[in-house]
Amino acid sequence: MPPSFRPYVNRLLIVFLIALIFVGIINEGAHLLLKDKNDRIPETIEIVIPAGTADEIAAGEAPISLPKELIFVIGDTLRVKNEDHTDHELGPLYIPAGSSASLQMEDANKYTLGCTFTPSKFLNFDVRTRTTAISRLQAFALAGPPTAMFFFVYSLLLFPVNHRKESPK
Repeated sequence: MPPSFRPYVNRLLIVFLIALIFVGIINEGAHLLLKDKNDRIPETIEIVIPAGTADEIAAGEAPISLPKELIFVIGDTLRVKNEDHTDHELGPLYIPAGSSASLQMEDANKYTLGCTFTPSKFLNFDVRTRTTAISRLQAFALAGPPTAMFFFVYSLLLFPVNHRKESPK
C-alpha cells in the first residue's frame, strides 16, 4: 500500500468504529423505545369456554369476555378449553365438550376464523412477527457499513487529510 493511502485507511478504520457505535446506540435505542408488550417470547394463551355458553349464545348473549384485540406472536399457542356441555369449533379446531384443543400460530397475518362460542360466529386476531436478536443484528449489519461510508466521506470534507511530506534524513 502506498504511504499516501495510509492516512485514508486509518481514517476509514476510525470512522468505521465510530459509525458502528453510533448505529448500535440508535438501533438499540429505537428497539427499547418502540417495543411493546407483544414483543415477547412465544407462550400459550388459554381461552376457556364456560359451561352454558351455547345456551347463552342461543339467547343472544355474549357469555365469554374476550379482549377487544387478540394479538399473538409467531410461535404462540392458542389453547381453547371447552367446559360447556356442547361441542364447539374455532376455525380448524373441533373442541368436544369437556376437552381442549390447541392452535399453533405459525404465520404473521390478520385472521378471521369461524367460531361457535361467540355471538358474531367469528373470532378476529393478529399474529405478529416478534423482534429477535437475529433481526436486531441484521438491522445493525445493514446500517453499519453505509453509515460508516457516509461518515467517512463527510469526515474528508470537514477535516481534509494533511499530506505531510517527510523530509529526507
